[in-house]
Amino acid sequence: MSPHQTQALLLTLLCEVPLILCLAAPAPWRRLGVIALVAISASLLTHPMAWWLAGTLAPWEVRPGLLLIETGVVVLEALWYALWLRLGSLRALAWSLAANGLSFWVGS
Repeated sequence: MSPHQTQALLLTLLCEVPLILCLAAPAPWRRLGVIALVAISASLLTHPMAWWLAGTLAPWEVRPGLLLIETGVVVLEALWYALWLRLGSLRALAWSLAANGLSFWVGS
């Protein structure tokens, strides 16, 4: 992993995991650990793939390409949250959209 990719992953985790934990409140303390692990694993699964796909874009493809990549990440992470946290699909999608929107905005 390149230093830039590592920095981007750390930024993603620093933005997304605390937000997911806030959205999960007032979950029991023991459950927050599980929620944090699910949020971390979601980013660890999608970030390398998104990074690689973004690196394949030509300069004129960056804007539409990043929108498509981020949409895919939001959907995959929503499915991950729904599966592991037993959230309804709309709630999982809202959590994923909020978390990824925040990290994308901070990273831009």
